[in-house]
Amino acid sequence: MNHPSPFYDEHVGTQKFTLIYPGNSEHWGPYWNDAGELTRFEGVHEDEEEEIEAVPLGDNRYRLTEKSFGPLSFLQLEWGDEFLAEQVDTQVLKLTQVILPRRYTHFRFIGSPGFSNDNPFAVIVHELGGGWETCMGGFITLTVPISRLQEFQQRASATGQLPGVLQLKV
Repeated sequence: MNHPSPFYDEHVGTQKFTLIYPGNSEHWGPYWNDAGELTRFEGVHEDEEEEIEAVPLGDNRYRLTEKSFGPLSFLQLEWGDEFLAEQVDTQVLKLTQVILPRRYTHFRFIGSPGFSNDNPFAVIVHELGGGWETCMGGFITLTVPISRLQEFQQRASATGQLPGVLQLKV
């Protein structure tokens, strides 16, 4: 398939899994330190789980391609993030580490349901090697390589449309 950006090629071979991970008392997670090692919160004894899609990369390494709850997910990993996990069952993974540094940063905003590859943001994102997706008719996530973040911000600002775009944690 011919994609408008090499970012989408990284999502070929996706499989469905249930991801088990430690969360906080409000069910958000996982959290990790600067080495990608998972943080467990005192008093929180049960793990969280969410249906995801990921590409197996070998040696217990995976790339996240989809979260079942989209922008309403409590899962702190984003589209394109890589992680290590032990396979508990055929379709069950237990997260063991997040691969750092993260290769992408993500921006989320509410836009029109008609967002397409012709949108100025989509054109910029694709030219910089990133991707975009819409969910629930208007939640839009733009994903940009961190190495091209400054260029994205400059070019996006030039469109006059940057206000209202929320950068997710890097």
